[in-house]
Amino acid sequence: MKTLLDHRNSVSDTAVDYETAISKAGQGKFQFGVLGACGLFYVACAFQTFCISYLLPSAECDLRMTSSDKGILNSSPFIGTLVGACIWGKLADSWGRRSVILTALAIDAVAAILSSLMQTFWPFVFFRLVTGLTNLAALAVCYPYLGELHSSKYRSRALCWVEMFWALGTLLIPLVAWAIIPRPWLLGSAEIGFRYNSWRVFIAAAAIPSILSVACIYFFPESPAFLLTKGRHDEALQVFRRIYHWNTGKPHNSYPVKRLEMNNSLEGDGGWNGSGEVRKESQSIASRLMDTISQMGDLFRPPLLKNTMIGLSSLFSLQLGYFGFGMWFPELFNRFEEFQMAHPNETASVCEVANMEVATPQWVLALGNGTNATTMMDCSDDTIQPQVFINTFSIGSTSIIFAFLTGAFVERIGRKRVIVTAMTLTACCGAGSYFVRSASQNLALSCFLQAFNAASFSTLMSVIIELFPATLRGLATTMVMHMSYVGPIVGNLLFGLLLDVNCAIPVFFSAGIIAGCAVLCLFLPNNKNAVIS
Repeated sequence: MKTLLDHRNSVSDTAVDYETAISKAGQGKFQFGVLGACGLFYVACAFQTFCISYLLPSAECDLRMTSSDKGILNSSPFIGTLVGACIWGKLADSWGRRSVILTALAIDAVAAILSSLMQTFWPFVFFRLVTGLTNLAALAVCYPYLGELHSSKYRSRALCWVEMFWALGTLLIPLVAWAIIPRPWLLGSAEIGFRYNSWRVFIAAAAIPSILSVACIYFFPESPAFLLTKGRHDEALQVFRRIYHWNTGKPHNSYPVKRLEMNNSLEGDGGWNGSGEVRKESQSIASRLMDTISQMGDLFRPPLLKNTMIGLSSLFSLQLGYFGFGMWFPELFNRFEEFQMAHPNETASVCEVANMEVATPQWVLALGNGTNATTMMDCSDDTIQPQVFINTFSIGSTSIIFAFLTGAFVERIGRKRVIVTAMTLTACCGAGSYFVRSASQNLALSCFLQAFNAASFSTLMSVIIELFPATLRGLATTMVMHMSYVGPIVGNLLFGLLLDVNCAIPVFFSAGIIAGCAVLCLFLPNNKNAVIS
């Protein structure tokens, strides 16, 4: 007959599943800490994505950029993202989520600092492409890392809260840019062929959130879910004990779980065989590749074809609008301010201002006078107007307010209704920007454009994950999200090539694409009360 002590020991030695283990570890200081650390990653990503927008007017002379060159520069992080997304996704399953995040952010910080040293256009573009390949491409790894360190009760809330750090980043960027770029700082000179001025200091400063995120995430453990997929039972259990200690303050050895269930069907480079050993690969690399290709094909065949195309088209259009319009706002605001300084009593549309030369750039005149293209010129007068920073800060503030209101009322209104309405209003604001006649009108319309765009994007993402079965959900959402990054590339190249030629074309093209996808979203299933399969 078992004693009460024997009964307790047998219960405590029973293997528990992952959700039970993470629930027993508690919810508290550890989760808030890892949320903040991952949030810094989002801030870093926002900085590296949008910092280019604030240096375009100041760096135009230094790097001798035409509008098409600016479009290439704005697109470079997203081109890097398309290349890096698959790399980091695979490495996250091989190296671990934490290891990938630390590696990507470290490379990103180094590349950002090196880019600030570049004196010519194409080397600068290369290092900005590297920041996209590392920072923006690896951001998706934060979702499984953060989610796996929360119990199911708090997981969705944590993944929603971390998105607020992106908005925080977009608010901080203009403040940091305003504090640095207008300063008359200069190290070096045109005579020695090296110049390190204020906009370069800003680019280097934009790497600080990446460095801070590395420092914070370094002190957090690897995801225990990843460790279990590799058969590292004892290490995973130690992580749970550490989480328990952080949350409760009790000793590690008082954590009530002593053994964890191992999933014999886990896939990866290896798995647990049930006897304490890591089993060898059961599939060749070629077989895995064929399986992945087959699953990708399922997304583009009925019955999933409609969902895939609606999701991809809608995200493409919203990315095109958010980054296509959004990354050109500082440049357009700057042109408006310079025009109104030169013509204080006149009004003009965005396109008229964009096509109007207020003053021929100094570097263009120098080249026209026979200055060698490799000769460094004095660009000390090339700067950005202070009002630009106030305008972009206003846009970020409006987006945060709309994000809060969307989250508060989306279920009452209905997600499909919010998506279609917000996308339609985004298209109207985009087309309406062609008709505004002042900087203040342009600012008001820009605030609403980005706010409606962000509201429709976040709501659409909450629907997309429900459009696919569980066996394909991870692959589907990753594919749709990263394929949609073609939108920012198209938008920025289109604006860069046509802004000085015929501004109406990129404006109405982008607005038309978003309006067309709003109609497509009418065919989304009405899944207000849907249960994820």
